[in-house]
Amino acid sequence: MGRRWTRRMTLLAGLALASLTAGVAGAQAQTIRMWTFLNPTGNAPREKALAEIITAFEAANPGAKVVVETQVWDQMTPKFMAAAQQGTAPDIVWVITDLLGEAIKSGALADLKPVFIDKWSPEQLKDNAGPYWDLCNIGGKQYCLFTSRNYIGLFYRRDLFKEAGIDAASLTTWPAFTEAAKKLTVKDASGAVTRYGFGQGWSESQPDPQIVTSNLLAKQGTLFDEKGRARFATPAGIEGLTIQTELVTKHEVTSKQATTWTSDDVYEQFSAGRAAIITGASVRFSTLQARLGADKIGFMLVPGIDGKPHSPAVMAGWAVGAWSKGKNLDLAGKFMDFMNGPQADKLWVEKGGQTPALASTPKALASFFADPANEYLAIAGKGSASAGWLAPIDFGVGGYRQALNKAAQEVVTNGATPQAALERAERDFNRRNGR
Repeated sequence: MGRRWTRRMTLLAGLALASLTAGVAGAQAQTIRMWTFLNPTGNAPREKALAEIITAFEAANPGAKVVVETQVWDQMTPKFMAAAQQGTAPDIVWVITDLLGEAIKSGALADLKPVFIDKWSPEQLKDNAGPYWDLCNIGGKQYCLFTSRNYIGLFYRRDLFKEAGIDAASLTTWPAFTEAAKKLTVKDASGAVTRYGFGQGWSESQPDPQIVTSNLLAKQGTLFDEKGRARFATPAGIEGLTIQTELVTKHEVTSKQATTWTSDDVYEQFSAGRAAIITGASVRFSTLQARLGADKIGFMLVPGIDGKPHSPAVMAGWAVGAWSKGKNLDLAGKFMDFMNGPQADKLWVEKGGQTPALASTPKALASFFADPANEYLAIAGKGSASAGWLAPIDFGVGGYRQALNKAAQEVVTNGATPQAALERAERDFNRRNGR
């Protein structure tokens, strides 16, 4: 005969259910979601570094779980801001620099100081200091930390330079660069080009900054006025776009397909030996090293103008922030602290091929940086320190690369003058951004 259900049993059952529910909630609280363009199960250097960082964090924090939801890089930030409004955003998000200001102003990113930065020592704060740190600091609040730090320069084939008798260190002006690109351009018996001296990509999808950007920075110091309006159609912009497009239309050292190639297309052309030099991001260098051989490729800064050896180039990276209304903010902060700490920074550098985030890392990895195969990191670091530019976040500047690439397309495809193309780019950019 079954036992009679008593009031006391009901109470005990309720307590047991409450305990079980609390246990489930506790388990859920130990899981954080992170949006990034990296896939920790992938084979790219940064993906391998991220996988090791997550594994180390979870090992040091039993019960904690970091779930990565890989996103398309140029769609991720707008998608995050929309998800934040709907209450479905991830705990951690990697924000593209172009849209960082908008993400902060939207209220979607948390101030990290009360989450974990206020617990740092003065030494930790000093170790993190620099332009990337300053970019995230608004009104005394720290909305992000930067990882996957990046510098736009030029990749070149060392072996092809040696065959052609070209010294990369001598390419400090655009005329010298153009002559070298001519030597490196190869045609077959029918006159068809089998290798271009310089590969460029002007697609509006996945665009990297091009020559016109460096020329604007060299002569103006910025691409915008004090209200965030584009300053493209200036003498500096016209000169830069002329140099850029004449490499196709006049010197024939760049393929006309540059008008449609994305940055990924350009890397593929380089890997396949169909381009001897390309515009490239320093964080992609180690991937091509692994594919081609460390002795086959080198990294150099953008040629200079007006007697200067180098022109400025864009510094970039990913601002990692936490959703301000996330339910797991403490654990998210703990992981972000770890992912940007000394142990992780060494992995980002050694495994991921990115420039250091902490001032202490180069000294800690002295033998690594002394290896000739890692010379590109020192060059990228030099460029960042002496000729680097971070896009301002005081006003939204998302879309400037697309606008300038569209202008290059107009010149090569439709025969527009550089001035007319840049004037249109200015109008389109300002209209899209409400200026």
